[in-house]
Amino acid sequence: MNKRGFLFLLFFSFLFSCSFQNEKNLAISSNNENISIAAYFSPRGGATFAIIKEIETAKTSIDLAVFSFTSKKLARALIKAHDSGIKVRVIIDRETAKSRRCIAPLLRDAGIPVRFKRGSRGGLMHNKFAVIDSNMLITGSFNWTVSAEKRNDENIVIIKGDKPLVKKFTERFKYLWRLARLEE
Repeated sequence: MNKRGFLFLLFFSFLFSCSFQNEKNLAISSNNENISIAAYFSPRGGATFAIIKEIETAKTSIDLAVFSFTSKKLARALIKAHDSGIKVRVIIDRETAKSRRCIAPLLRDAGIPVRFKRGSRGGLMHNKFAVIDSNMLITGSFNWTVSAEKRNDENIVIIKGDKPLVKKFTERFKYLWRLARLEE
């Protein structure tokens, strides 16, 4: 089996195995040459902390496309990165952005470009991924919300060093960014 096939199998085995785990705080890691993968599960499985830790390692850029964003902890981490000179861009689903809990105004007030996107063909912009420094991908079912960390069964997978995979998500972000609106 080639390296990509192994990583694909490993990634999906992490996602599906979580439904059979009784552990709330489960983080699984794997290293294969220069590629590393870590998985986190919620509720209270450390996903928010893991995301903040990775945001703090950013050197040049953070691109985020997320369905719902209400976590002030995650917003503060992005603002801190932005204030230190990191290029940060955020896309949020247009409908969830209308919620009074949405963090978009806080991000915009800090100078972070935020755009809003409806899903293709009138659906939802239901992505949940971040690309950091064109070398790291954070993805999974985890919305950037307090409920995702404290109440919901969610997951994130952090993949470092898989340049072809990260490039696909970078290209998708650029596509969504071009289509997204600046303000409602």
